[in-house]
Amino acid sequence: MPKSKPWELSRRSLLRGATGAALALPWLEAMAPSLARAQASGAKPPLRFVGMFHSAGVVPDQWFPKTEGASYALTPTLSPLAPVKEDVLVLSGLRLGAWDYYERTHEGGFRMMLTASERIVAGDTDSIDQVIARATSAQVRVPALTLGVENHGDSNPGCRDANGDGFIDPKPSSYDDTQDHCMATFSRGQRLPNVYDPRVIFDRLFGSLQAEGPTDAERRLWRYRRSVLDRMTGQAKALQAKLGQADTLRLDEYLTGIREIEVAIQKAEQGAPAAACTPWARPVGIPMDGTAYANLMCDLIVKSFECDATRVATLMLGMCVSPMMFTVNGRAFSHHGDASHHGNDPVKLAAKVEIDRWQVGRFAHLVQRLKAVPEGEGTLLDNVAVFYSSDISHSDWHNHYDMPVLLAGRAGGALRPGRHMRAQGKRCGDVLLSILQAFEIPRGTFGPLAQGPLAGLA
Repeated sequence: MPKSKPWELSRRSLLRGATGAALALPWLEAMAPSLARAQASGAKPPLRFVGMFHSAGVVPDQWFPKTEGASYALTPTLSPLAPVKEDVLVLSGLRLGAWDYYERTHEGGFRMMLTASERIVAGDTDSIDQVIARATSAQVRVPALTLGVENHGDSNPGCRDANGDGFIDPKPSSYDDTQDHCMATFSRGQRLPNVYDPRVIFDRLFGSLQAEGPTDAERRLWRYRRSVLDRMTGQAKALQAKLGQADTLRLDEYLTGIREIEVAIQKAEQGAPAAACTPWARPVGIPMDGTAYANLMCDLIVKSFECDATRVATLMLGMCVSPMMFTVNGRAFSHHGDASHHGNDPVKLAAKVEIDRWQVGRFAHLVQRLKAVPEGEGTLLDNVAVFYSSDISHSDWHNHYDMPVLLAGRAGGALRPGRHMRAQGKRCGDVLLSILQAFEIPRGTFGPLAQGPLAGLA
């Protein structure tokens, strides 16, 4: 009697709900035969890219390590990297533009950060995330995520999102995130708005439910009590019955992780709005705790990569001229106005270092979450490149040389992390070209400031 063919699962399999919601699956051992055939034919695991923005520069002597190589000591600002030091490449000596200028602008540096271009040309200029998104869009459900955790509330009081589309309601009824003058992503010369609402991001990635009930209040309450997973329970159980023990646990962990994100979003949405929405207050539906908010956005990025819903994401941890408020040692500081322009005042300097440490901590959170996801014989982090930088270097000088740059992940072997590397006189755009090279995407017109891929990253 011929031996029966082992049951296997396609990498592109989905769980589908009755209302049209669809959920991609994580990597499972049952996918190994098809994955092995793909690898035997020369195919590689998909690469992903994250561009992460650190707001308002740094205090250089608290950021840059003193020595090169793997044995460098973490500085005060980089101390959150301790759990992921082996997974991060610290770069120094890089400049943004063609010249080493003193007193450049936040906005100019912000435009250059992901475009490697001093001029944004209508119909032409792309940021690297959009170049990669265009090359990978046919393989995913969502071409790219453009996320932010600070919107420009001082010019738009109201802070409501009545239509629930993730883009804050237009003036004058509320606040319009398309008026944010500091957005990192460009597609053919056009700024792309950030999305600030985790619920909307979740629905785009994993599908949404049709809210039931005749009134807005009833529909909202119904949504709190339901999960996108509820409509997929039967299909998930049927699939688990076919899987081995390891895959069953893996799928359960994956679905549990998605449910935990839903719960976090739902808890945030249940919070009542402030009676009078003060400048920089966050819209309803976004966690008021800044760390929880930023971590939730990172978790959504990881889940989107895990289920291959997208391969590209950007996350702004603040605006380039950021009025975001931080409390340090019991005192409130506006990031840009108080802390970044410290004028060597020791109290303001200490506040800036603490704010920068918070931002690096969110980067470390993302790296840890990526590393925790198994993929094939390694982890998701092995196939990701995370580029983390800022709009200026010295927060009080506004210079565009010796930029603070971190790289995380291995990008399929194109990056060798776990060290500090000096790249004196080279440009940030050269790093971006190296990432494009890892994706095997031709440069085209991208990055006129970039001189060529940066040697020594692998």
